[in-house]
Amino acid sequence: MRCPGCGVDNIPGVDACENCGTDLAGLDLPEARGGFGARLLNDRLSDLELSQPVLATPSTPVAEAISAMRERRCGCALVLDDGELVGIFNERHVLTRVLRRHRDPAATPISEVMSPDPLRLSIDDPPAFAVHCMVAYGFRHLPVLDGDELKGYVSVRNILEYIDKRHAG
Repeated sequence: MRCPGCGVDNIPGVDACENCGTDLAGLDLPEARGGFGARLLNDRLSDLELSQPVLATPSTPVAEAISAMRERRCGCALVLDDGELVGIFNERHVLTRVLRRHRDPAATPISEVMSPDPLRLSIDDPPAFAVHCMVAYGFRHLPVLDGDELKGYVSVRNILEYIDKRHAG
């Protein structure tokens, strides 16, 4: 990153110029210049139509969660304990943590196979942040909250619909 004070080229991500000490913090953050890229950074997840998840408790049998997910055509179940989000369970968990390990779905509580303490997004986060989390961490479903209140989840499908319906062209 080039220092605006002295013009020295610094290593990306440094907070101060190595030559003159000028504050560089934040200068390498992505900027919304216009068009679709600007909308990805300036819109908020509250602008998307969020999916409503299947809700489960830690003691919910996996078979029950799978049945509800199939019925609702939903790719995940969010696990709540006394109203607090404590885990996420998705179709990948069915394959890798239940079927591959020969676990009985009717006798296995979801808490034994879910991912605990999932990454949470805020309704105020930009869609670009959701895309980044999906790509960087391999997530396909991310819970979205407004403070402590669960609003739904965002999925790859939601992002593609957002791109298609609102910002194509």
